[in-house]
Amino acid sequence: MTLIQPSSPTYQHVVVTGLPHARGFSHGQQAKEKIRSNVAHYKLPGQLTPPAITSKIINEVYIPAIKTYFPSGLEEMQGIADGSEVPLEDIIILNARYDLARVTNDFLPSNSGALAEDQANECTSAVFVKENTTSGDVVCAQNWDMSARLWLNDTIIYLEVHPDPSEHKPSMFFVTEAGQLGRSGMNSFGMAVTANSLMSTDDYVPISHITSTGIFVPVEPKQVLPISLLRRMFLECSHISEGLVAIDNFPRHVSNNLTVSSADTTGFGMCLEITPDRVYKVYSDVESAYIVHTNHFRHPGFVSRSDIRDRYPGGSSWFRHQQFTKGVHPHRRGLLNNSKIISAFSDHLSYPESVCCHPDKNPVDSVISHYPDYPFRGSTATVACVLYNISQNTITVCKGPPCEGIFETFHLEGPIKQKTMSGSEVTNGCGKERQIGRAHV
Repeated sequence: MTLIQPSSPTYQHVVVTGLPHARGFSHGQQAKEKIRSNVAHYKLPGQLTPPAITSKIINEVYIPAIKTYFPSGLEEMQGIADGSEVPLEDIIILNARYDLARVTNDFLPSNSGALAEDQANECTSAVFVKENTTSGDVVCAQNWDMSARLWLNDTIIYLEVHPDPSEHKPSMFFVTEAGQLGRSGMNSFGMAVTANSLMSTDDYVPISHITSTGIFVPVEPKQVLPISLLRRMFLECSHISEGLVAIDNFPRHVSNNLTVSSADTTGFGMCLEITPDRVYKVYSDVESAYIVHTNHFRHPGFVSRSDIRDRYPGGSSWFRHQQFTKGVHPHRRGLLNNSKIISAFSDHLSYPESVCCHPDKNPVDSVISHYPDYPFRGSTATVACVLYNISQNTITVCKGPPCEGIFETFHLEGPIKQKTMSGSEVTNGCGKERQIGRAHV
């Protein structure tokens, strides 16, 4: 990749309203060129599963499953396709690129490395509850590390979604690739979700296929969904209990970690290490209250198993958790603010492959390149740093690495939850998000 400077210091803010197809169409129109750029990238040879396999998975597995479990999501994706003038299949590719990148091994020769950019993406996520912050607010935060292409080619958007009142759903704000229904985000009901790539030996291709070595692998047909849709589905829920039910019952074929949070009472956050058939619950230390996750499995129930293993190839995840924790832990008793959290996200141990990740301009791996099945390292960067304040419904976010990014703050307005005298919950309020200026950090 030829490294260039980003064309704009901030990402495009896309606001959509209305019923699913209408808001998808608006998304597609507003971000048409970015969507087309993302589609073209993921269709390059080796980025995902081979084209014939990808098409078969989409049409025989994903579309039937989305119709069953998330029909409004399919309508919205059709709207994005119509607005950007690309086929629906291309928009599903964008929303399934995480899943399709994780099951390419069966189709690539050993030492290929062609899947690196989108298989080895890494993130650092955290949740801080009321007792951790100076303001008494709950903050869900993330350094999103991904292919530097997204940052340098400016194909990420801030997607703000206001569903039609008839749908009885909260408003939402996402930091996502153009053309996707969402990646990390928050809703106006005081919930947030970030995610971390995980890879396990339980991940599988959801259709019968022939591997690159000529072996036929039979797979019993069943409906599974692209796991990235789970983040959007979680934020369309009314409260975290409903969201956890959605997560546990979501049919999937790859692994992922979701860091979820709620601003209710004193605040709550947890990590869910998800494999195709299990959900491992990782809770915060009661004394510290906050929780951090990177890109390897941590739950003892997973680590102790002999029938399944973590496919993480080694690297920064093994120290990023510790480094970020060192940055926030001394301030855990009510002293954390945006500035201190961003400072922890700006750590440069093992630069450029650090908590604050930068493109490696000369990735010469003179030692590990000789390893069998060497995991090719693409040009990766922290493409966004985001802090979701789910107590105040504000989003503080920058384009690119936090050590050099320009932070902006947005306020998300929309339906909110309120307690009645009897303790029941009602929703009220409505309105578009408005930018309230850059944050002082």
